[in-house]
Amino acid sequence: YNEDISAAYLSAARQLNPKISLKAGLRAEMTQAEGRWISADTVTTKSYFDLFPTLFVGYNPNKNVRLGLSYTLRVKRPNFRQLNPFRIYLDALSSVEGNPDLDPQYNNQITLSMGLKQYFNISLVGQYTNNAIIQNPYFNVQTGEKMIIWDNFGKQNFTGVGLSVTEYPLTKWLNLNTNIFVSHLTNKSGDFEEESFFTQGFVSTTFLLPRNYKIELVGTYQSGLPYGYFKVKPNGDFTIGIKKGFLDNRGNASLTFSDIFNTQNTKISLNNGSINDYTLENNQKTQKITFTISFRFGQSKASKARKVGELEEGSRVGTSN
Repeated sequence: YNEDISAAYLSAARQLNPKISLKAGLRAEMTQAEGRWISADTVTTKSYFDLFPTLFVGYNPNKNVRLGLSYTLRVKRPNFRQLNPFRIYLDALSSVEGNPDLDPQYNNQITLSMGLKQYFNISLVGQYTNNAIIQNPYFNVQTGEKMIIWDNFGKQNFTGVGLSVTEYPLTKWLNLNTNIFVSHLTNKSGDFEEESFFTQGFVSTTFLLPRNYKIELVGTYQSGLPYGYFKVKPNGDFTIGIKKGFLDNRGNASLTFSDIFNTQNTKISLNNGSINDYTLENNQKTQKITFTISFRFGQSKASKARKVGELEEGSRVGTSN
């Protein structure tokens, strides 16, 4: 698989006054790709040109309040596993397969945000996705074989509100971090349409104890949501971590109990007319105990991470995970 991306960028920024700032940009991309898929004995070619505008308006009436309005258009190209038409069997009659004819998906996002001091941030977000890349089910009535193939489903839109709290000191010995997002989701492809409310939450509290002890409690939750023709069941987890500093905090020892109640698993159901009462459950080994000890020698300075253009492509291959 060969892919060439040529890009040109134009950006401008202006501080209108001490309280108002503007930023705008435009990126042009030309993409040309050719895939020679040995397992499918086929060749595919893609050639497309895109323009991606961005806009941000910031308003800071005082040092404790920050307001922002932004718009972005982004592209998400299929990763190489999604393109590869190689069949992976889940069981004797169920398989997952890539699709070399996948087109990229495009995300339009509008965000209105308000920050209060350094602790609180509230945002209204609307994201509208075309050519959403998800897995579509297919059923062979003669053989009984069920196939899940990566495809361009259609539109996936959501509008929601988020609240985040960062390192807020409830007391001298207790800090709070939380992120809560509530939205309305819509999946639409042709005559098929599914709507749902979606909630996602993260809460972390850190107890600062004597003798350099810290105890951290972390909980996550995600409500059920539609995913193309599928429905993903709710899931979440709860983790406890204990940390101890020693030798003037040059050394640290930590003990972490992850997913204590063994609830971090994925359950998916499907009922789209051709495939009824089909369920898939994926239980990963997230329930574990981890002990870590570290020690810092001498004076050390953090090195700057070098930003490279291959970062996005690395994530599409899977090397950055």
